[in-house]
Amino acid sequence: MKFTGILNDREIKALCIESKMIQPFTPRQEGKPSYGLGSFGYDIRLGSKFLVPIGGINAVLDPIDFPHSHFREIEVTDTLEIAPGSQVLAESVERFRMLDDIAGVCWGKSSYARCGLLVNVTPLEPGWIGVLTIELVNLSPLPIRLHVGQGIAQVVFFRGERPARTYAEKEAGGIYQNQPGVTLPR
Repeated sequence: MKFTGILNDREIKALCIESKMIQPFTPRQEGKPSYGLGSFGYDIRLGSKFLVPIGGINAVLDPIDFPHSHFREIEVTDTLEIAPGSQVLAESVERFRMLDDIAGVCWGKSSYARCGLLVNVTPLEPGWIGVLTIELVNLSPLPIRLHVGQGIAQVVFFRGERPARTYAEKEAGGIYQNQPGVTLPR
């Protein structure tokens, strides 16, 4: 019988070495805010590409008919400041290759949460492959400075029995399978 439940650092490390579940993989905590392997999760880094809303009077964000022209891509090498009440989409440095019996859930890091940054990442489903798209929202009345290449969120991994269908096998199609970086709704 295979162990099911939350994965610890030894199990995450083994999956990253044997199955290349996270690339690049950092086997220890580094940086500030920190990134790399933790005791029961993995702290991901903030990538350098962002999708920033341009706005407009008649802009409505609709996931079925998304106005792609209302966003522009920017690349940053050091820091990016998010204005109060603003939202940006970002990417993780890491690329994930989720095994068919592993799922991940992501939460923001405490240092950014204490600044008023809300981090949202949808679950990493079994069988999904790609770079994470991360939604970042400044809930603070002050600007928040983001640091490219440093920790932004933590993914906690769970093992269960293989589901009847993985992300790639969904009836609606795994439309974000193999996404190369920050991606708008398709």
